[in-house]
Amino acid sequence: MTNQEAADIRARDEAVQAYLGKRCSYTEAELRSAGLNPPTNEERSAVEVFEFCRDKPEKYFLYVTITEAGGQGGIATTWTGEKLGDCRLGHIYGDNFGGKRQSITVRAINGETYHGTYFKSAGDYARVKKAKHK
Repeated sequence: MTNQEAADIRARDEAVQAYLGKRCSYTEAELRSAGLNPPTNEERSAVEVFEFCRDKPEKYFLYVTITEAGGQGGIATTWTGEKLGDCRLGHIYGDNFGGKRQSITVRAINGETYHGTYFKSAGDYARVKKAKHK
């Protein structure tokens, strides 16, 4: 993907959001009659991966798919399943509300390493921060 393609998808998405205002739902026919061409979920996800690689964010929210028996390894992905990196999961610990959390290290496709928390009992997501040292 190029910067121009990403900018086009972002502009189309922003136009849809401006048209909708505070509403969350719409029909394709409604948007088409307003002259809008909404991006698909695949386009949105592709832009997310492109910007993740280009911008190398300090903090990120991602999803985890466990791939190893014992739950120690996995893949970090976007919400549609596009790979953002490989991850290793550490020690499981409990939070104050009875939930289970796990430390996570992600070797991202953007060349950076991220550390954070995988919210094991709450869903398949993690919040991570860029490591200070590689």
